[in-house]
Amino acid sequence: MKFKFFRLVLLFSIHVSLHSCLNTDNTTVLSTDASFSSLTFAANDSIPYLNSAVFTLDNDSKTIVNLDSLPFSTRIDSVFPTFSFSSSLAAFLFNLDTPENDSTYITGKDTVDFRINYMVRNYVSNQIASKDYFIKVNVHKVKPELYVWKEVSNKLDSHTALNQKAIVLNDTILYYVYDGTNTYLNKSIDGNSWNTPTLTNFPAISTLNDMIQFNGKLFLTQKDNKIYSSSNGIDWSVKLIPDYTFKSLICTLKTQICGVVKSNVNNKLYFATSSDGIIWEVFTNSEIPNKFPVSDFASLSFSSRTGKAKAIVIGGKDVNGLTLKTNWNTENGTYWRDYSENSKSLDSLLIGASVIAYDDKLLLFGKGINANKPNHFRESIDEGFTWQTPDTLNNKLPTAYTTRSYQSVVVYKPSTLTGVQSDGMKQQILESNHIFIFGGKAGTTVLSDVWKGKLNRKSFLRQ
Repeated sequence: MKFKFFRLVLLFSIHVSLHSCLNTDNTTVLSTDASFSSLTFAANDSIPYLNSAVFTLDNDSKTIVNLDSLPFSTRIDSVFPTFSFSSSLAAFLFNLDTPENDSTYITGKDTVDFRINYMVRNYVSNQIASKDYFIKVNVHKVKPELYVWKEVSNKLDSHTALNQKAIVLNDTILYYVYDGTNTYLNKSIDGNSWNTPTLTNFPAISTLNDMIQFNGKLFLTQKDNKIYSSSNGIDWSVKLIPDYTFKSLICTLKTQICGVVKSNVNNKLYFATSSDGIIWEVFTNSEIPNKFPVSDFASLSFSSRTGKAKAIVIGGKDVNGLTLKTNWNTENGTYWRDYSENSKSLDSLLIGASVIAYDDKLLLFGKGINANKPNHFRESIDEGFTWQTPDTLNNKLPTAYTTRSYQSVVVYKPSTLTGVQSDGMKQQILESNHIFIFGGKAGTTVLSDVWKGKLNRKSFLRQ
């Protein structure tokens, strides 16, 4: 219906007449508050969840908007809106996409196509006061649960890597490559542009597997009685640890580094911890459990949903080089529990895998042995106790991605961004929470490509 002014006059006349007839002795006070109160969408058979949309008023822009977007692919071309105002004689929708701003009287019984830009004007009982509000109905334009991947480099490093390691230190991504003779460093603050500073005092022969980040420093061992450390990833220092040989640095947990050492006296393996990487406490009261890995494992420290610090070590090889199908968990770094019986789906991803915490899940990347299953990672929704192969198309890696093992996987979530303007919060979210996969091995082929992925929902301002 086109809005004609006489309709408003007619409505007002009826309103005044009714008040006159019903009460001739009392003075009628007509409200002048035309403010917006609420907007709801009635559910229907085709879109039954629209009544869950919550609309609020942005006072700065005078816009009625649902801050939490409706689900992806929700139809908003024919919905039943119900407006509520503090007081209202009549309200009209104005189509802002037409030259004449065509108007429609709101009856509550008509469907509205909210793909169109509308303004609502509410008149109150004194026929003079009115308020205008713009309307914006947000619908997700992408699938929130879809992982989007792209290759950002097909050859980041020109050296043939025997070993490689990516790690994040102080908002910087560091990617180390050892070619059998030297170790080279690639450094980036965004994962796109890289430089190659020269390392100083870095061990000549490097496995890189044991490199971990702790309290703003990197620590590294080389299966001997030395531990290397660096506060910038470039300049390194070395400390001699007598009496014990490091077999591996497992993880960091709470305020300590956790590792496995071998006694130079009895050749037995023990857990050891350190709060600074220099002074170590070795727990000689018991040896490490059978089937506990000392190489080629995937490990991760993370916080549980209740805020409890935990660590997990998956797969790898034992001290005799035997392949393990194990899943160890700890809350203190010295007592470990094996949940392998709950993790049989990990069998094909246990050697040279990488594990990360992402979106309240743990994700494990590796090389599958079943060519009919295109997914090359597993996920755990219960903090690493059980693992599943994702069963949705949302979680598949691209077909161009080469199946691999011994890749490095990091989550890049910088605490600060340089050159950010007034939209800094939005820019921070867009640049954060990316998963980077670096290199690895596909059979005898050494890879040096870089893949960048992100869950769509991680780019939303509101989670």
